[in-house]
Amino acid sequence: MIDELTRELHAQAAFLKDREPVYERMLALFADAIRGEFGTRLIRLWADRTFNSPYERPLLLLAALRYDALWEGSTHPLHQSMSDHSGRVDALTPDAFAAALSPARTRVDEVLRKRAVQTNETTRAVVWLWPAHLLSLVGELRSIALVDLGTSAGLNLVADDLPALWVDEHEVSIPIEPRPPVALRLGLDVSPLDVRRADDALWLRACVWPSDRSRLARLGQAIQAFTARGLRADAPILEACALPDAPSRISSLPDGMFVLGIQTIVRDYLTSDEREKYEAGMRAFLLGRPSRSALVVELEVDPDNLNVPARSATIVFRFASADRTLKQMLMAHTHPHPRQLFINADAVRSFSDAFSPVGT
Repeated sequence: MIDELTRELHAQAAFLKDREPVYERMLALFADAIRGEFGTRLIRLWADRTFNSPYERPLLLLAALRYDALWEGSTHPLHQSMSDHSGRVDALTPDAFAAALSPARTRVDEVLRKRAVQTNETTRAVVWLWPAHLLSLVGELRSIALVDLGTSAGLNLVADDLPALWVDEHEVSIPIEPRPPVALRLGLDVSPLDVRRADDALWLRACVWPSDRSRLARLGQAIQAFTARGLRADAPILEACALPDAPSRISSLPDGMFVLGIQTIVRDYLTSDEREKYEAGMRAFLLGRPSRSALVVELEVDPDNLNVPARSATIVFRFASADRTLKQMLMAHTHPHPRQLFINADAVRSFSDAFSPVGT
């Protein structure tokens, strides 16, 4: 495990170069630390865990130390490096790092044993706001059952209460209104977070890079919006459900509602067997619904475009056509944290034609 983790740490450090210098430096220190006592601890802590993505373990290590620093505050040895908006590389000394990894700091071990990285990036909500608008343009009036597959804390389910940030390739705002009404907001996750719990909210902060002020600010707004909506009749419902079991869960949703499912950067967290079961289940779900009553939208990393960050992810629509065949349309390229969409206009026209009731 140590050799494989070393490669992952170096790869993530290369990715973070010039993006988050304090994390780049910290990953190098981790690569040294896992050759000693800390590596022995990690083997024990992760003995019963499975990681499927090459960036999962490095990001979990970083978030664990940031969580501990945020929890303790100014007395933490890495406070000046890891607290919000600080990111001081000069404060990240080998002695401070070693102190932060002391076995006496049991919070770090507990996080590494149980937690998973969950950023709940709300800019990804464009994958339901934009498609819902496209549906309204073709006359879809039914209420939407919005389902977030791999929901984390469910913050994307209330992103319509947050400022709209998205533009097209010409820097023109992407319209997301009008939209059909949302009657149900359902989030499914193997272990959903509850932002009403201070510890879960702190963990979400810990998963955001310390220098990223805009993401931290939007996270705070999203937590407030989710908490406020929790007092309303249309409050989001979060359920513990492993992703491979999600198709079975949503198959019970009423036929009279339009089901809009969204999947944002979850594919890499599944084993090959889990992914196969999930994808087969989603195909069966789409084919089992009445015609033009379900759409699944995926935002996933595009491995062929990683050298162009602004286009390094794709937005793909999946649905069953009127002749009961499955359709897949690449609608746009974007960043994994979407702000700008490079839209495929031909795909938008084809989607509109497929969902238009004219001539059917």
